[in-house]
Amino acid sequence: MNRPYRTALTTLVSLAFVASAPSAVAAAGPTGVTRAPAPALTTVAKAAAPASVEVTRTASGAYRLTWSGAGRHRVYASRKPGNPSRSGSLVGSSAYGALVVKGLATDARWYFEVASPSAVKAAKRITAQRRAKVAKQRRQAAKQGRKLTKAARVKDVEGTVASTRNVGLDKATNTRDLGGMRTVDGRSIRWGVLFRSDAMTAPTVRDTAALASMGLRRSIEFRAPSEIASAGANRYPASVEETAIPLLDASTDALSQAIQAALRSGDPSVVEDLLGDSKAEQIAAAGPIDMIRSEPARVGYGQALRLLAGPDGVPMIFNCTAGKDRTGIFAAVIQRILGVPERAILTDYELSNRYRASSNQATYDRLATIGVDLGLIRPLLEQDGANLAGMFRAIDEEYGSFDRFLSRGLGLDAATVKALRAKLLV
Repeated sequence: MNRPYRTALTTLVSLAFVASAPSAVAAAGPTGVTRAPAPALTTVAKAAAPASVEVTRTASGAYRLTWSGAGRHRVYASRKPGNPSRSGSLVGSSAYGALVVKGLATDARWYFEVASPSAVKAAKRITAQRRAKVAKQRRQAAKQGRKLTKAARVKDVEGTVASTRNVGLDKATNTRDLGGMRTVDGRSIRWGVLFRSDAMTAPTVRDTAALASMGLRRSIEFRAPSEIASAGANRYPASVEETAIPLLDASTDALSQAIQAALRSGDPSVVEDLLGDSKAEQIAAAGPIDMIRSEPARVGYGQALRLLAGPDGVPMIFNCTAGKDRTGIFAAVIQRILGVPERAILTDYELSNRYRASSNQATYDRLATIGVDLGLIRPLLEQDGANLAGMFRAIDEEYGSFDRFLSRGLGLDAATVKALRAKLLV
């Protein structure tokens, strides 16, 4: 089987019936887990931050937070990811490692900061010291006949920031925040600066408001022109600058359209001829490898990474059609650059199966009614981390190391890689 044939199938067979399949929020609640940075990289006030915080959004729109750590912790909520305890408000406290937060707007993206008792006390103590110092300066100024208007700066409460992994949109159900993922050196990816998604072609009113609240600056569109013509363009807020970087060339794009036509024909024998005799599994396994061997894909990924590293690179959202193949590979490359452990990368890659479960099931149901063997389709609709691991092994074998792949395969210089880490890690 030639490479264009495999690439087209693995990246675009999931398009079948996407337009007609109903979208729904994944059955499992979207969650996000953040672990606090290693103590050696923190201040004294932050050293006692919760080791991990998990955020789950319930069906009613409430948020359930759980964390590890003794004592009464304070929880702050904000629409801004950087410093919820300063930019947001206190929404509750609990001494039992769990809190349900209700009443937050459902059309906005929310970030939470959980602060330990010692962090709260440290912030209060430092604030009191600053106020005492300013008060002394005011008294001295008064003795000299001067008026001092300087105010004491309130010390931030330094806790652990977390949010849901899935953004929770009504239509683009595979829209995710890459924030909170830990790296091997104890740092983590910043929340609210990098998002991956399926195509944003039909956002609801609530989706549009949520996207606006995310403060997006740039989007990267990996779909081919024919995909956009068929399903529609992305509908992001007008302030978002979109760059089209199609990763399929004309021949593979045409072949993918032929495959979709075969699937829509309703003839099980056509699908059997295309995907039978274990060809579906072979296609799925070869797909990520073929993408990094494809020069257009490498050039496109390199261009996207340079845009991300640029002065207006974040907050960024990137997408393909289902948000799982071209998008999943790009996310994995970024995560590897930032130092996320491979096991965590593979687990994140497979999350598309959870968030696209309803859409995939709609496709299975329709194919089953016309007698298609679903075992032929499943390897191409659902992600297997082993296939992504195979891509990383191929990179090591063909380039000698991942760093050489970045420089020789993607054309990234050391300054760009350094800028990515500085911008995306905390």
